[in-house]
Amino acid sequence: MSTPCPPRTIPPDIEMIAGPSTMPLPMRVISAPPFTPFPQTAFLAGVGGGPLVALFAMQAGAAALSAIAVAGDGRWPDLLIPGTLVLVAAVGHVLLWGGLVVPVRRFGDATARMAAQARVDLVPRARIAELDRIALGLYRLDPGAVSRRSSRPRRLLVPLAAAPCLVALLVLGWVVPVAIATVGGAALPAEEVVRAAGVRAGERAAELDAALRGGLTALERAADPPTGGVVADPGTTVSGILAAERLFRSVAVVDRSGRPIVTAGPALDEPFAVPPAEPRVVQANTSGSEPLVRAFAPMGDGTTALVAEFDPRTLNDVIRAAGGNTRVVDPRRSTVLDSGGYTAFEPLDDPAVGALAASLSADVPRAEQPVDGRAAAARLVSAPGAPTDLGWVLIEERDVAVAALADDGSRRGTLVVIAVTASLVLGALAWTAVTVVLPARRLARHVERLATGDDVPPLAPQRLDELGTAVAATNQFVVVHTGPAAEVGP
Repeated sequence: MSTPCPPRTIPPDIEMIAGPSTMPLPMRVISAPPFTPFPQTAFLAGVGGGPLVALFAMQAGAAALSAIAVAGDGRWPDLLIPGTLVLVAAVGHVLLWGGLVVPVRRFGDATARMAAQARVDLVPRARIAELDRIALGLYRLDPGAVSRRSSRPRRLLVPLAAAPCLVALLVLGWVVPVAIATVGGAALPAEEVVRAAGVRAGERAAELDAALRGGLTALERAADPPTGGVVADPGTTVSGILAAERLFRSVAVVDRSGRPIVTAGPALDEPFAVPPAEPRVVQANTSGSEPLVRAFAPMGDGTTALVAEFDPRTLNDVIRAAGGNTRVVDPRRSTVLDSGGYTAFEPLDDPAVGALAASLSADVPRAEQPVDGRAAAARLVSAPGAPTDLGWVLIEERDVAVAALADDGSRRGTLVVIAVTASLVLGALAWTAVTVVLPARRLARHVERLATGDDVPPLAPQRLDELGTAVAATNQFVVVHTGPAAEVGP
């Protein structure tokens, strides 16, 4: 007879777990994770740092303007200008800190306490419209926690964007008159500007005439070699001239009627002119999309000639220089070259400048005078009767005020400081609007939708600042207050 086995003993420290078919595990209740508010900013930068950047930019601008006034000739800027900027910075500081930084910082702290203690009455009403909308929305989530009086709408509310906009208007109200006074106050004797314009006109005219003469000389040398021989290969000759002279865009050998025989570069445009008997430069047209300026040099065989067409863009580069406006007109007073860009053969429609150009002659090759706040000077490009004489007149114009400003280093430095300061301040204010005003409005709309019962996902905090704390606190309060504790099954 067998002995029955004794029952298996289970040590007391081992827990017996039943299988799912015998006894289910007890339900476990997991509470929401504790709220950890975002770190609070103790730095004076406030929300996003934009207000402090704007303040420092204005202070740095005032210091730079004071340095220019002290280190310069003492004429400009007046010390009243940086002093006014300091006053604008002080008023802007009061507006930004009182109307934006302090209210948002207090609101962030209040919402952090609300989430930690689950008490919506810790969030106070505010004079800032967006913050007050958030507070009212939170009150509607827990109407029993606040009195009816606390939920009444306020009549006088200030938008969060009011402070940055007011500071921007203050800065612009300082920038515009100071910039106008800086530019308009530049003074330089008109006679001095006129003389400078005359010197520049003479230099540009001489350079243009030298370019025309240099091209003609190169063509003459190729048409009549110094050795006394003749050109055996016209194709090689014209290709060599085109490669050596950057002023030319095409070179050709033409017959007595001007018809091309061989060409290097783009084909010559009509009209074809009968080659002159002597080497010279001619203007082949008086209308069209661009002037056709050609140099002719008869060849040794007596039946053909070398023709080179100047590139108008290269000639235009010859007269282009910094400062002033230089143009060249033909005998019909039509524009053929202009340093500032132009339409070919545009008529010279300024009567005073036209009269100045018409006054030139072989006996009077130069003239200059002030014209309506400008200094105008005219020069004959080439001497009358010269091989490069096209009847062209070079006209140089300079604005007296611009010339005076260019000659005054203190005023130029003042303008630079004004522009940099205004750009930094307005940029910082725009950054504040993007990082503070827009997120606050977004949070206000989010809370209002929650208060009406809409099922919306939590709003993601964008930054570790006061508004980020308010967003995270609102999300946590909504989870704790409106949602039951999460239940996790087996």
